[in-house]
Amino acid sequence: MKITAIETLVVSLPYDSGAPPLPLGGQARTTMDSLLVKVSTDAGLVGWGDAFGVRVWPVTRLFIERLVAPLCIGADPLARDGLLDMLSRTLYHFGRGGPLQYALSGLDIALWDIAGKAAGQPVHALIGPARHAEIPVYASLLPYRDAALAARQAERAAAEGYRHVKLHERDAESVAATRAAVGADVGVMVDLNCAFDAAGAERFAGEVARYAPMWLEEPVFPPEDFQAMARLAGRIDTPLALGENVGTAAEFGQVLARTGIAYAQPSAAKTGGITALLQVAQAAGRHGAALMPHSAYFGPGLLATLHVLAAAVESPILERFYCTMPVELCGEATLPERGRVRVPDAPGLGFEPDPDVLRKYAA
Repeated sequence: MKITAIETLVVSLPYDSGAPPLPLGGQARTTMDSLLVKVSTDAGLVGWGDAFGVRVWPVTRLFIERLVAPLCIGADPLARDGLLDMLSRTLYHFGRGGPLQYALSGLDIALWDIAGKAAGQPVHALIGPARHAEIPVYASLLPYRDAALAARQAERAAAEGYRHVKLHERDAESVAATRAAVGADVGVMVDLNCAFDAAGAERFAGEVARYAPMWLEEPVFPPEDFQAMARLAGRIDTPLALGENVGTAAEFGQVLARTGIAYAQPSAAKTGGITALLQVAQAAGRHGAALMPHSAYFGPGLLATLHVLAAAVESPILERFYCTMPVELCGEATLPERGRVRVPDAPGLGFEPDPDVLRKYAA
């Protein structure tokens, strides 16, 4: 079998988070953008991947079309590790993180999809025995910058069956209001999106400790200040999480060795696809950290994460943005019911996009 074509398709879905959209990368985030990677073969099998698509997708698309795709035509899609290694060695001059890594991530996911379809097996069966037929989901709330609104949205998610909610807020008032709204039995995580320096992060941790957050995520800027994270981990009791901005699985090894984080958060669409998630899972196990991937997207990247978690030894939780959209890119496959999603058992990822959706919401 040989790769005959690699195409990119951008899907931009409007969404409703319960509040006006806040800026991301300097502009209001009004859509959820997915950069799909379609890999076709001479055997008729097609694999679908997901390269990080938020605002930066035009650059990532260029990397795929100008650099990655030409090197893949004619290659065996089932020789995944060798192909990705060749690409990494050939293209490393252009950066070991960012858009190039996003491009390789999308390709890796698509190649796993093809491997599953070729074997007639779901991807999780290729990874290892499935330990979980369904996965609990945590409601990843979007930023509101309004403590009362954040608490109402968290309370709504809990009423729908979610047993964990994550805030993207930077004030103790929001954490306090959310804890009061959801009660003691619902886990509350706080993603700070690199809001503080080390001293500010320590102050914030002290302010919210009484509300028992499950973790504080990316509290420090810059996120690669591993020394600051290690000092913070040694000075507070609340567990720390980090990883969506770590460039590669190899770099993640440094993170786990040096930061003292309790939760490792690689991103399938950013860090290197399914292969990277599996490598980080192994490294996390050696360092006593739990795998808790970043998965704030709605296409093959979310399904890829779901398949990895299905084979996880520990008790996994899947991140999903808490918002509504006119259509679901994956159909009903990733729609939670009472805060849980079933793991697909179709060959590959289980992703077969609706052509009408791709046309209607093409960017």
